[in-house]
Amino acid sequence: MTAGTELARRLDLAAGATVVELDGACGLSREKIGGKAWSIDHMRALGLPVPPAFVITTDGWADYTRRGAIADEIWAQVLDGIAMIERGTGRRFGSAERPLLVSVRSGAAISMPGMMDTVLNLGMTDVVQQALAVETSNPAYAQDTRQRFVHQYRETVLGDANGAVPADPWDQLRGAIEAVFRSWDSARAKTYRANRGVPDTLGTAVTVQAMVFGNLDELSGTGVLFSRNPNTGDGPVYGEWLVGGQGEDVVSGRLTPRPLDELAATQPAVHERLIAAAQLLEHDGRDLQDVEFTVESGTLWLLQSRPAKRSARAAVRTAVAMVEEGLISADEALDRVTADQVREVLRPASGDTGGQEPLARGESACPGLASGVVVTDPDEAEARAEAGEDVILVRPTTSPDDLHGMIAARAIVTELGGTTSHAALVSRELGRPCVVGCGPGVVAALTGRSVTVDGGAGLVLPGEVVAKPVEQAVLDDVRQLAQWAGVTGEQLADRLENRTVAAEAAEAATENAEQEEVSVNAPVTELAVLRLVGIKGRVNADNLAASLFADTAEIDSCCAGLVTAGYCAATPAGFRITPEGRPRLEQLLAEERATVDAAAMTAAYDEFCVFNGDLKVIITDWQMKDPATVNDHADAEYDASVLGRLNETHQRLRPLIGRLGGLAPRLSRYLDRLDRAVERIAEGDHTYVARPIMDSYHTVWFELHEDLIGLCGLTRAEEAAAGRAH
Repeated sequence: MTAGTELARRLDLAAGATVVELDGACGLSREKIGGKAWSIDHMRALGLPVPPAFVITTDGWADYTRRGAIADEIWAQVLDGIAMIERGTGRRFGSAERPLLVSVRSGAAISMPGMMDTVLNLGMTDVVQQALAVETSNPAYAQDTRQRFVHQYRETVLGDANGAVPADPWDQLRGAIEAVFRSWDSARAKTYRANRGVPDTLGTAVTVQAMVFGNLDELSGTGVLFSRNPNTGDGPVYGEWLVGGQGEDVVSGRLTPRPLDELAATQPAVHERLIAAAQLLEHDGRDLQDVEFTVESGTLWLLQSRPAKRSARAAVRTAVAMVEEGLISADEALDRVTADQVREVLRPASGDTGGQEPLARGESACPGLASGVVVTDPDEAEARAEAGEDVILVRPTTSPDDLHGMIAARAIVTELGGTTSHAALVSRELGRPCVVGCGPGVVAALTGRSVTVDGGAGLVLPGEVVAKPVEQAVLDDVRQLAQWAGVTGEQLADRLENRTVAAEAAEAATENAEQEEVSVNAPVTELAVLRLVGIKGRVNADNLAASLFADTAEIDSCCAGLVTAGYCAATPAGFRITPEGRPRLEQLLAEERATVDAAAMTAAYDEFCVFNGDLKVIITDWQMKDPATVNDHADAEYDASVLGRLNETHQRLRPLIGRLGGLAPRLSRYLDRLDRAVERIAEGDHTYVARPIMDSYHTVWFELHEDLIGLCGLTRAEEAAAGRAH
């Protein structure tokens, strides 16, 4: 082929704007080709080593969706794209000599992590396997690659673990591209988009790229490199490396990779090129980079680069360091650090135990260090805290009824439950150190003692343990950010709060307007109000009205009557139930229970409990990335995946929650309250996930759980012992 013909062929490929070569001069937006393809094209433009690739744009998806098949003219462009990869690699797709294998990956206009499909090692056949075995003198590599492909193709394209993989590599390619197109409309992808407000009309691109093999030999492997440490923000690089693996092995967590230093020791030239590439990408992107790479027989290949998720400490350190290095401005640094991240880095992480034996051990539910006197009653905790005393609330387990005491306490400890328990979930939202699952007898053993709770270590220690000071380097970074913001270090977190006073006022106005439009689906009764006051601990009339979809004046009138009767008391923080109000509430609940079909309610509660564990795991994942890492919400992709699961679970639960209103009319409001929380989350207000006191999804869910326990004639203690109400 002549040079002129080659140029004409490449231009024809690009001119169609449906299948485009990713040669560093693509020129199309992320919206058209997706983040994966954009990254490939951009790295090639920087002169970095990237395997040849092409992309089928989102126009191709739109055409496929209309037709239900790949159009002939688009398929012809795909064939041209494969020919381009063949020329770039010197290999032939499906050939018995120097065969070419490719990957087929999704590439949505909006990043949708884990929602759509990927196939690696495509083009593998009996003939190709034999050719690779002969070419490399490594039959084990050829067999491993074949097995990986068959497993993934069956799982992703066929949806059948025993399905017949096409023998023709072109049929494999068509099937994989169609599977990626179809995955846009998978249930999980639809749920994700509905939750994030992503239009269904955007569609996905498909990236087809030459495979490189980290499983080829002892000089091959795959890894992930960060341009600086994502835990601390310190440079120059941080990464892991897995000899003999492919990329999915590292990111899936199935295998344990090795420190990147081992690559430096065995292949120093490759390591040097990798470091240089990471530094170039960080400088070009002006942000901490997460780079996926493969080494094939001593040759480095880069597969993707994107902004990295990072800890709160790394977010602060990176922002300050990049200003000092001239990569970003001070204003940009302030935009990149959240208020929660500042609070997190300034919180004491541990204490100097002095070798003391702990009084109790459990699971770490929320890190932090706090000292105080142990109390076991939430009312007592609130009263003593209001008097200026530092208290630690220790309970067998907690419930929404305990919320006011949890808010008042400096830390929370429970005998029962794990990291998805009520105590764990609420403490993380409150920012209270918490240790859960310490075992029976802990309440009695600790009552009245002065203790220190080390939430990060999962320990309860005698006396007051002095917190280890926050590192000076952290204080220096926070002080620098504060200086750029024109405030003191103590004021920085408040300055960085995402929502301004004006935005909050606008939201409040919207809420009031919505409340006026909502029709009341159940009467506001003494029971409804008293139950909500009792379960929330302290609540004002506006919040009661919002929860009950009622007019504030109506709530004020009802609460005034409850105060006159002695069942409630008015405090600056809102209405609270009185000791005289407790038996009145129990009487009203008993009367309500007598009107309920006990068998039907028990069956509904059993169904509810099936989903209860799933929801608590979702909320835990929202709060913690892993048992040792608090979610700082800097990783939008991670948060989006969790919120997608929350929305999916809610949609599956709606029929059940709707039926509950038929069994007990007072429960009919729960569906409206949960729907509203989901709507607010989808609009971007993530306080509606798990923030205590307000009508967040987590709060309403636990209140419903309490009501179901009561309407079934059970007690929380019984349900906690049965493992259904921790």
